[in-house]
Amino acid sequence: GLEVVDNSYFITEENVGMLKLAKDANTILFDYRIPLAGADTCSALAAASEKNNSNGMVMNGLPISIYAPETVGCAVVDSNGFTAAATSTGGLMNKMTGRIGDSPLIGAGTYACGHCAVSCTGEGEAIIRSTLARDVAAVMEYKGLPLQEAVDFCVKERLDEGFAGLIAVSGTGEVAYGFNCTGMFRGCATEDGFMEVGIWE
Repeated sequence: GLEVVDNSYFITEENVGMLKLAKDANTILFDYRIPLAGADTCSALAAASEKNNSNGMVMNGLPISIYAPETVGCAVVDSNGFTAAATSTGGLMNKMTGRIGDSPLIGAGTYACGHCAVSCTGEGEAIIRSTLARDVAAVMEYKGLPLQEAVDFCVKERLDEGFAGLIAVSGTGEVAYGFNCTGMFRGCATEDGFMEVGIWE
């Protein structure tokens, strides 16, 4: 089995630094929107910049390595056309006590049906307001759009404000993604050996 540890195990210097940065700015922090001002006071950012960014790649002004704790989502279809989706959130720093994000809300951050499977990432409140994952399926069903067009429509027209993105797969195996921010880590693999990864458009 797994070793059981005390809650203090999860309180790290990096997390305390991120929380201090958020509290000093009197805001919540999204992993991909950490303000550069004052970033030198956060050991997590400093460590990522100095140790883990040997390739020099940056996104939204930050080293790629800072994105490690973000959302992980998966959308799949089997040979019978059955779809499934799962989403695990990276969360927010300094969030309001009791806040529930989009990831556990079926239809908001995660959804699967006969038309498609969808997993979302980004600003949870915007995703919840637009029921983004369910909307992709609804647009396919009621407007008759193919998956990529449905994804594009929902990301461009249904998100009221806020940054978000999603990955999706249809019951026929079409793969699609969309986002309205600088980049979104994503990958795709098929049973015939095709593999693709991406960050930017």
